Amino acid sequence: MTIGLIDDGDAWDRFVDESASGRLFHKWDFMKITEKHTGFRFLPYGVFKGNEAIAVIPLFRKQTHGVNILLSPPPLQSVVPYLGFVMGRRYDTAKQSKKESMLKLVGDDLENEFAALAPNYLSIIQVPGFIDVRRFLREGYHARLHFTYLIALDPPLTEIWNSFSSNLRTKLRKVEKNGYRLEKSTDLSIFYSTVSERFSDPDMNIPMISRTYFEELFRAYPDNLGLYYLYDDEGTVTGVQATQEYKAFTLWMGAPKMTAMPGNEFLQWLLLQQAKDEGYRQMENVGANNENLNLFKSKFNPSLTLFLEMSREDLIGRVARWAYSTIASKGPVKRKVLSCLE
Repeated sequence: MTIGLIDDGDAWDRFVDESASGRLFHKWDFMKITEKHTGFRFLPYGVFKGNEAIAVIPLFRKQTHGVNILLSPPPLQSVVPYLGFVMGRRYDTAKQSKKESMLKLVGDDLENEFAALAPNYLSIIQVPGFIDVRRFLREGYHARLHFTYLIALDPPLTEIWNSFSSNLRTKLRKVEKNGYRLEKSTDLSIFYSTVSERFSDPDMNIPMISRTYFEELFRAYPDNLGLYYLYDDEGTVTGVQATQEYKAFTLWMGAPKMTAMPGNEFLQWLLLQQAKDEGYRQMENVGANNENLNLFKSKFNPSLTLFLEMSREDLIGRVARWAYSTIASKGPVKRKVLSCLE
């Protein structure tokens, strides 16, 4: 087994496309654009058996003020909730004994590379459903649970509808009578202003990447990134949703409540129907880790799925993290250091 950097974006994307756990976040141009706008260096590692890649992992590295940081995914403001390593298609169809031997080999190579890179702080967040991180736990990594919502789209639409809370169904019926319309757009103006407003909320206080970041992503993936606006009968925008339409239909980023009417609820209901019509088997609603959104999202009766973060830090990394959590946890100082520590 060998590990090394990959310089062939097409080969990387083919690997991600063929893997069950590959996400749009893993795609080459998505990572290169994220590198450009976060200031973290993108390290596209592959683990090989002979000439065949059996795993890839996008890492993001930054060295600042004597702290060496290695992340997958990059900082919070990139709006990438998970990333981590991707096992190839042979892993997806292998028996459990073979899967475990492959994971051991991949884990050994990664550990050797991590030792060479010598990060003071290292964090890897795997995609939802990839739970076999025992190799890292045995090495002393800290594990943290994260959650996301999934709605199965296989059942008949009436069955999905009947699973919603009665309060939600009442709201949706009310809005449906008011002539609301859904439009897919390429205009990021309203989307970016509303998302920026949410990120500047005191409870989040996360430095937002520029509008150019999203413009470049949408140009790179016009068939996989969608932007939807919901208009009322007077032409006022009442809901905004950005989606990822790749393997699963993902409600990626949305706007806070914009009017007294339940526009966001109706928008998500329309997108659920669209996803089902287009043959997607599930719809992911990102944001289950945000307590303020749980009551809203749970009305659609999603299932709760976990994803795992493994992290490790030495004394320098621990001191930097303490400084972030105690000294720089609020205000402008937080905005300066968050991109280095999250």
